[in-house]
Amino acid sequence: MRSPPINTGKETEFMKNFFRQLSFRRKLLISFVTLSCIPVLLVGIAAYHLYTNFIINMTEKSSIETIDLVCDDIDSLLNDAWNLCDMLTGDIKMQKYLRMDFDSVRDQYSNDLAGSMELASISTYRKDIFGVYVFGQNGGRYKSNYYSFKSEDQRETTWYKAIAGSRETTWFPSHEGSFIVRSSISDNFITVGQPVMDKASGMVNGIVAADIKEDVITQKIKHSLSNGVICIIDQEGSILFRSNAGNDLHYPIDISPSLVSHILESTGTAVGKSMVVPDSGYLVVSRTLMNSNWRIAGIIDRGFLTQSSKDITHIVMLVLLIIAFSSLYVAMLISQSVYKPVQILYRMMEEVENGDFSVRYTYHSSDEFGRLGKNFNQMLERIQKLISQIYEEQKKLKNSELKALQAQIQPHFLYNSLDSVMWLLRMDKNRDAEKMLNELSTLFKISLSKGNEIITIEEELRHISSYLFITNMIYSKKFEYAIECDPVLYSYRTLKLLLQPLAENAIAHAIPMPGQKVFIQVRIYEDEDSLVLSVQDISRGIDQETLEKLQQQLGTAAHPDRRDSGYGLYNVNERIHILFGSSYGLTLTSEPDFGTEVTVKIPKLKGDDIFVPGNAL
Repeated sequence: MRSPPINTGKETEFMKNFFRQLSFRRKLLISFVTLSCIPVLLVGIAAYHLYTNFIINMTEKSSIETIDLVCDDIDSLLNDAWNLCDMLTGDIKMQKYLRMDFDSVRDQYSNDLAGSMELASISTYRKDIFGVYVFGQNGGRYKSNYYSFKSEDQRETTWYKAIAGSRETTWFPSHEGSFIVRSSISDNFITVGQPVMDKASGMVNGIVAADIKEDVITQKIKHSLSNGVICIIDQEGSILFRSNAGNDLHYPIDISPSLVSHILESTGTAVGKSMVVPDSGYLVVSRTLMNSNWRIAGIIDRGFLTQSSKDITHIVMLVLLIIAFSSLYVAMLISQSVYKPVQILYRMMEEVENGDFSVRYTYHSSDEFGRLGKNFNQMLERIQKLISQIYEEQKKLKNSELKALQAQIQPHFLYNSLDSVMWLLRMDKNRDAEKMLNELSTLFKISLSKGNEIITIEEELRHISSYLFITNMIYSKKFEYAIECDPVLYSYRTLKLLLQPLAENAIAHAIPMPGQKVFIQVRIYEDEDSLVLSVQDISRGIDQETLEKLQQQLGTAAHPDRRDSGYGLYNVNERIHILFGSSYGLTLTSEPDFGTEVTVKIPKLKGDDIFVPGNAL
């Protein structure tokens, strides 16, 4: 029975009518999307195959280079240990030490000490070798490190006999702890040894051994292959080391015994040459180490490579969708071509209002919007210059105020200090006078600090310590004080003369409890990314009215009078704001019958760190 013919004429006519009835904008969009997607689809298929081959070739090349670098490092390490042992077997001094007969324990101890010093000198520049040791049949034993020998007679141990009974270099795979010394380190070690042949008699009269920490080799292979694992395999097929990178891979790698056997069989005995192991289920690059016949292999799951190719497929599909939506978006851009520049400028002005003057309008046209954007950028650059100029002027003003304040304080303080020294000398308290002069010298030396405004925390502590000692002597020890700071913080940097005004304020205004002295405690401690400098007095505290007045002065931009009691605190707070920004500064708290505490918060700066102020003005 014949099938009825398929009538395509009506369907074709329907499509033509449908297309004719579409608007020109929709016709343009359909044509643009169709013509854009077909080439992208063809290019995507070609790119998928090209990229897959490229990734495999590049991964093989990169893996070979990585394995070669790791092998070179490990070969160099093992060769250093082998060369050191080989050199010591023929060393004239070692030969002499191993021929000696000892008349007494003292002679043997002296000989052991001399030989150990010789080994320590020879192995000084071989930092990766944990220790090198020489043992003689005459009982002599020498070592390069400071660890004690084990109490057993090494000549009776299995490892000693294995070395002495071999005419070649003997390698011992990774083992827990050292064979030879009592190490406080619980790491694993690799040991290499050679027999010492007496050059005169040709007989074995001792052995040389060297320890290498397993961690040294582990660090050389750790994370060296980001998309796979690296392992070291001995002649017996045991895995000596394995990098940790593979544990976090999307495709975990299982190094099975069959894979190890395949690597050993395929690698053969070729030394110093990396090769790709075929038919292993993985991309495997292997090489034999020169000195130990161990194999090192880099293993990558081929699923990782195909996953990258799948990613390309997803990207192509995503690009097709993007092109389709982009075609629609292009038509929409025509209606937005006038509004968009205005919208961009409006958003930038909002950012400027929030304090970000680094924004710039990128203009590519010479129309009205392009010229408006250019003028907008010029205005921001001018504002930034004015802000920088004001900042520098404020900084200079504060430096001038600081120097003026120092000029007022130092003569008065120096007069009182020297007057106290004079009375101490009259009272024959020469040691107290000498101590006071030394502290006075330290105080003024740090105050000057060669014109530098930034000093270390250690210098700031020495300055406040000298100041409190001298002031306490001037006031006839009417107060007590303590200074606390972790020595770890000594090397951090700070503005100089931060603590002195705080301590001076505490001494001047603290009211002691009945029957007690005022106690002043100075502390410096860290708080996350900041340092806190605290001066606390144990006294009756500040009344609420005075406290509110001082806190108001610290929070206002108006300068208090120099004769005001809070001027020193205000000066410290403003200096911190100018250099470090408004995120840092001074805080004042007080509790009745407990005392007053002033804390200063500054950033943690060290060495040549440069702090760029934020909202400093």
